[in-house]
Amino acid sequence: MAELSNPQLIEEMRWQLREIEARKAENVKALAGLAASGGVTEVTSPDEAVTVTVGPGGVIGEVRLTDKAMSVGAGALGAVITATIHRALTGDPAPRPKRPAPAEVEHDEPADTVFDL
Repeated sequence: MAELSNPQLIEEMRWQLREIEARKAENVKALAGLAASGGVTEVTSPDEAVTVTVGPGGVIGEVRLTDKAMSVGAGALGAVITATIHRALTGDPAPRPKRPAPAEVEHDEPADTVFDL
C-alpha cells in the first residue's frame, strides 16, 4: 500500500470523522425511536450516580454518570456501573434499602409482652 501524503491523511481523517458523526446521529435517532416505542429500558443506580440505557437485544445505548459517581473510588464505581447494567439487562427492580436493625436496649427483665399485629 502506498503511503499517503499529509493532505491525503488529513482528508482521510475528515472523511472518517464525518462517517462517525453520521453513525452517531443514526444511533441517536434510533434510540429516540425505541424510547418512544417503549423498546428502551433506563435504569438508575440506587445512589443515583449511574444511569444506563439498554435497547432491544441488550444493546447498551448509554451510560451516564453524575457528580456523585466521581466521589467514589474506581473499584466502587465499576461495581455500581456493572450492577446497574445487570439490572437493566435482567429487568430486576432497584434493590431496596436494607431495613435498619432495631436498636438494642438492655433490659433488666426479660420481655414477656406479645403484640398482635
